[in-house]
Order: sequence, then C-alpha cells, then structure tokens
Amino acid sequence: MGFKDAIGHALLDNDALHYSSDVQLTPEEQWLLTLSAPLSAFNGDYVNAVPTGKDDDSLREGIASVWGVHDRATFEQTARRLADTGQRSAYLSSWKAIGAIDNAVQTTPALLRMAVDAFFPAFYQIKARKSLDYRALGSENGHSVPEMTQLMTGSQSWVQDLKKHFQISPSDISSLVAWDAVRLVSLTRWAVQLGYIDRPEFTRFAGALTQEVRAAYNGWPQVSAAYIAAGMIWQPSKAREEHLLRTNRLLLSDARSPYRSVPFR
Repeated sequence: MGFKDAIGHALLDNDALHYSSDVQLTPEEQWLLTLSAPLSAFNGDYVNAVPTGKDDDSLREGIASVWGVHDRATFEQTARRLADTGQRSAYLSSWKAIGAIDNAVQTTPALLRMAVDAFFPAFYQIKARKSLDYRALGSENGHSVPEMTQLMTGSQSWVQDLKKHFQISPSDISSLVAWDAVRLVSLTRWAVQLGYIDRPEFTRFAGALTQEVRAAYNGWPQVSAAYIAAGMIWQPSKAREEHLLRTNRLLLSDARSPYRSVPFR
C-alpha cells in the first residue's frame, strides 16, 4: 500500500486551493461546502462550488470504485450509512489512545524526552500501555496489530502539527463526526454533478450531520483537526499525512479560503 499510496498522492493537484468563478450559493449551501473543504482541498476540487471542477467520467469512475456509488439508489444507501453510523464511533477509541500517547509525551521531562526520541521511541507507547490494546483497537477500526503499531508510533509527528498550526490538542477533540460529515457533503455534491440527485436536494442530504458538527466543535480549525485525525486512523502513511496537513493548513492561511469568510455559527 505504501508505494501505491505515494504514487496516488503525487498525482493530486492540491498544491493550492481551487476556486470556481461561477458561483451562486444559498447561505446553507455555502456553509456545507465549507464543511466539505478538507476533502475538496485534498482532492484538488473547487472549495466554493457544488461542481467539483473535475470531468464527469473521472468522477463517475472514482466514486464507483471507491464508494460503490453508481446511481441514486446506491448514493442514498451510502449517504444514509454515513449519516447514521459512518466510522466516527469505530475510530474514537484509537483517537483516545493517540491522546494517551500524547499525554505520555507531555508528562515526560524534557531532557529525558530528548533521549527517548533519539534512542527509545517506543517508550511512550509503553508508558501509555493501559490505553493501547492494539488487538482490541484494531477490531474496532479494521486494522491489524502491525498497522496499529504503525499508526500509534507515527502519530506524534502529525499530532504536533495539529498543535503548532491549528492550536489543537487531542484533548480538544472529543468527536470525530467531522470525518463522516465532510465525506457526506462531498459525496452529495458528486451525486449532484453526476445527476444522481437534483441540485435542490443537495442541502437535504448533505446537511444530515450539521447539528452534530456544530455541537461537537467550536470552529473550522477543529473540523479540520478531527478530519485529519480520522483520516490518519483510516489510512496511516507519510504521504497521506503530508497531503492532509498541507491542504488543511491552506484552508487556514489562504486569503480566499471559505474558512475565513464563512462563519462556523
């Protein structure tokens, strides 16, 4: 998966945010598109319009192969699953375990931390071992024990990035509903573009998790942080980490970013 993952990420056109010049949105549509921005930025899609900017054939092939969505019926089934359960609960224990490792790092004296980082990186996992039943965590999120080891060992680098650039620690995020909500809005806009549903239906399907998102977070940076965390739990890799962190930092820093112009509440 590593080599293919690196090649796939290298093909993404996401060095900058992409904007459509032909935009007519209601306030609700604008908010929902801002919610989907972490995935839009990652994919190199428009961050400010329902159409993605991708051609229909590529989009149709992509959602059929990745999501199994190829018509209205399969879209509705997948949208309902994302709204009802998704992956947020299955990933939450892993996120709490990552938080336990971060706590182990923070409670280790600075001088000892330097030695540990250089010679004994597994020290933090041992220190947090009460929260790290890899077999049990893997049974929840679908990963093997070696994959869980990779996830937990590599988590420190991107958790530090969340702290540095997003000013967010694991303890600030108690829900990963953003992972399902961002994907739900994205899938819905793809369905609109491909004609599986009509444009007036966009907000009804895409907005199914709006209340949960607003209750779980205090702003767009927390939405991005939760999305990044779940994305790394779903598929941990250095290539994915680099793309997720960089594209979400663009949403914070780009002057035209919807994060800057669309109020979270």
